[in-house]
Amino acid sequence: MIKGNCIDKFISKRLDNILVEILNLRSKIRQRRNDRENIIDYFNSGCYEKDFSDIIELRNISIDLTNKCNIFLERISEQYSKIN
Repeated sequence: MIKGNCIDKFISKRLDNILVEILNLRSKIRQRRNDRENIIDYFNSGCYEKDFSDIIELRNISIDLTNKCNIFLERISEQYSKIN
């Protein structure tokens, strides 16, 4: 059980998993650093395709996080409006 209020639950349920995904993508991209430095024609390489794909995934995760934050902010704003 998660202790705390709705903010703590949001961070634990939503943000923690997203941060793990982002850190995994960062690790994958960093692991290809030597490949990028040693490839003469980077834009025609498999490394480029992997980098491109991982950056797209990073963008999609970021969009998902933004959407989740927006929904959460709307919900807590509604709760605040009901109290006041």
